[in-house]
Amino acid sequence: MQKNDLKMEKCVVSKPYNPEEKCEQLVENIKLLCKERAISYYALAQKADISTSALHSMMTGKTKPYMYTVYKLCNALEIPISELLIDEECEEQEVLTFDELQMLAVYRQLSVGEKDLIHDVVKLLQGYEVKRK
Repeated sequence: MQKNDLKMEKCVVSKPYNPEEKCEQLVENIKLLCKERAISYYALAQKADISTSALHSMMTGKTKPYMYTVYKLCNALEIPISELLIDEECEEQEVLTFDELQMLAVYRQLSVGEKDLIHDVVKLLQGYEVKRK
């Protein structure tokens, strides 16, 4: 996937960041994702290849995360970093997963005929969902 394949809107920040607040927000987002996905902190630490004590210290606010750790957590959660670092001003923007971004990049490279086939498949799947209910 090329850098220019995916053009995403950027949120413009009009005021300086409050690092303490941003770290708290990041931790809250991790907690929420773990709760939604029923992932324990131990399992997250293992999957991210970081120590459980490092994750615990970060989650309790005793330490602040390094970007390297944040990237490892994003990989473990299979999310783009933007999902953890959402600004209040940007909260209403929809965040795509890495898989969705990859599918979008592939879709954009398809011919018109191939895109029409994809649309037909999606319509069939939507019809299948209605019949199952």
